[in-house]
Amino acid sequence: MKPQKRETLLTYPVKEHGPFLATRTAGDRARRYLEERLTAAAPVAMLTIDFGGVEAMTNSFIDEFLGKLYLHLAAGDIPADGVQLTGLDEETREGVTVCLERRKQIAVDGDTHELLGDAAVLADTYAQARQLGEFRTAQLAETLGISLPNANNRLKRLVEAGALHRQRGSGPDRGGKEFTYSLSRPTRTN
Repeated sequence: MKPQKRETLLTYPVKEHGPFLATRTAGDRARRYLEERLTAAAPVAMLTIDFGGVEAMTNSFIDEFLGKLYLHLAAGDIPADGVQLTGLDEETREGVTVCLERRKQIAVDGDTHELLGDAAVLADTYAQARQLGEFRTAQLAETLGISLPNANNRLKRLVEAGALHRQRGSGPDRGGKEFTYSLSRPTRTN
């Protein structure tokens, strides 16, 4: 009998730091606290950053907290397979979007399942990935009518943002690496 694999789901309520969030120092402190909780809970299948109860955030707080967190995520320094943002209202969503656009980053809104930030070119890719569920690069490229290198570049950005999960599959006969992609959401394995 195989041991049951447990997947950790971590929700980080940003409101723990107050309803009005300002300054780079406060953003840095909130990000470091989140990183400590992630490390303690690792591996994390899905990190949900919950902005519910936060009424306002300054651009400097958002950039230090979320912008730098997504830099660490892209670098592979964050022990989470997937990341989503929830609880954003109109004002906090706008601030997050501006921060991500400035940094050329993207994030997934877990409430609407839309991409936030610098997502114009990736919106159709993410929508198609959601329809396919689990797929390989060639399937996505064919569906979108784009080249394999273009599909790979788009998928890389979605994986770095925690929107998609990538798993190494068996390599093609001609050599090289082949990956299977799926939405970043936990699945239960026995």
